Amino acid sequence: MIRKLLLALVALLPVLPAAAADSRSSGSVLAPQDSQYPEKIVLYTVEPNGKERLKTPVARYKDKDGRIVDLVGAVHLGNAAYYQKLNRAFARYDKVLYEMVDGEDLPEITRISRKVAAGTATPEEMQRFQQHIKNQQERGGAANLLGTYYAYMAEMMQLSLQSEVIDYGRTNLVYADMSMQEFSAAMEARGESWMTLVWDSVRDGSFSGSGGGLTSSSPESLRRQVSKMLAAQASSSRSEQRAIIVSRNERCFEVLDNLLQSDPEARRVAIFYGAMHLRDMHKRLLERGFELQGVQWVTAIAVN
Repeated sequence: MIRKLLLALVALLPVLPAAAADSRSSGSVLAPQDSQYPEKIVLYTVEPNGKERLKTPVARYKDKDGRIVDLVGAVHLGNAAYYQKLNRAFARYDKVLYEMVDGEDLPEITRISRKVAAGTATPEEMQRFQQHIKNQQERGGAANLLGTYYAYMAEMMQLSLQSEVIDYGRTNLVYADMSMQEFSAAMEARGESWMTLVWDSVRDGSFSGSGGGLTSSSPESLRRQVSKMLAAQASSSRSEQRAIIVSRNERCFEVLDNLLQSDPEARRVAIFYGAMHLRDMHKRLLERGFELQGVQWVTAIAVN
């Protein structure tokens, strides 16, 4: 039971700062009526050749002024090539709004850490980096537990961590999330707690299925179980009424609105958030006059 609860955390919780798809991983862009999106925000598919895949969407929207906003859905454990493909795509946007509770300084820290590794960091940068490490160690609690478990599950399933492969040092990244204090306050204001999120996942039936389950030692079996769980969970709307979705999406769209109003050069924008956020974000974009243009499904986890 404890292991199931921890896996629920992996599926549900926001990305926290961190202490294989192939070249055929995505198909052509589909018209909205043919894409299954936004009814589906995660797809578990079995291809004609028997290959099982977990796929996430990249949905394109355009407003009357020709500005583009792409919703890039993510899962936080996946094939390294999946995240590398996203890295290449992010270079083509003017701005990329990213999620990461307590991750406002992540781009700066990522760039400094590279200098530290190369031995080129200034004394001020070394001091900044050391203070960041100290702050991470002092956080403790659920954040460190979750980070450890993410790493454990990635190793067991022979997958990669989003937080380790995505290039958060990009200069076009824009922070669009909440601090841990703000997120906790938002949950409290709605009468929610961390365990509310976990039990939502359990009640949604995310842990049903066979194939060896979570006790299997086979990476392929674990990838299959987790992929099916994520697809099942994404079909439920229970957690979409929670602060983990609603409050954080409100913050993200405050950032988007400000960006579109203040920066005329921001013509192509990506919102890089967990796939569970996308149905609510879809509605928010329509309310702002954007229209869905098409959807591309990208393989996040190749099961076999």
